[in-house]
Amino acid sequence: MVRAGPRLEPLPIPQPWRRRIPAGPGNSAVSEAHPFRRHARAVARAIEDLSRALGWSIGRIAIDAPAAAPRSAPRAAERAVRAAGLGVFHTPAAQQWPAIRARCVRHLAGGGAAARLPYANRIWMLFGFELYRALRGRLDAELIEVYPQAIVRGLAGPVAHKSTDAGYRAQLAAAAAATGWEAPRDLEAALRATVAGTRHDRLDAYLAAWVASLPARSRRAYGEAHSADDAIWVPRAADLRLAARTPRRT
Repeated sequence: MVRAGPRLEPLPIPQPWRRRIPAGPGNSAVSEAHPFRRHARAVARAIEDLSRALGWSIGRIAIDAPAAAPRSAPRAAERAVRAAGLGVFHTPAAQQWPAIRARCVRHLAGGGAAARLPYANRIWMLFGFELYRALRGRLDAELIEVYPQAIVRGLAGPVAHKSTDAGYRAQLAAAAAATGWEAPRDLEAALRATVAGTRHDRLDAYLAAWVASLPARSRRAYGEAHSADDAIWVPRAADLRLAARTPRRT
């Protein structure tokens, strides 16, 4: 991200480097001896190599996933998000994961489809655990957890789901207003040119990076603010109110 006048703009990644960032292996990687570990290390290595080649200094990275399995579930951060009226998948406790993995392995070994994998709405958390571990081992950067839906709720209040056109447009407009873009379509074009994935995945990535770019005084945490593994970060409400007072052309 780079500040260009009033706008916070995503940095373009040269095409050769885009191809070096590995694609996700899918939930079937849960059957590996160390699920997602090789992939997470490859991602961390690609980010390190990219930052060195382009001369980027990475001070903070936001990840839309929990950093570690808690000793007991649910985590304080997830309880706080639920209390605020937002849905969130609870991260299973550390002692629950062996049984979860065993059931998934049995499903795949028996010919079950990856699309019907048990716990599919939580398996991705294992990749998050490994990604935090790999990045901490390679980069001297702060890692924070974010939740795009919570960011959007602070920006726009309750809106339709991001997979719908109305929901996406409302979220795009709110993100543009908060980050200095006069026209949401200009932000959309910038994201299309610099970020891979579906349009709402691109917007989620931008929102996450925006929160990572904010200083501590402009962020607040659901959960334990002083815990690296149990805090979900969003912009402070006071800063959002200030942004909302600034006239924007849509």
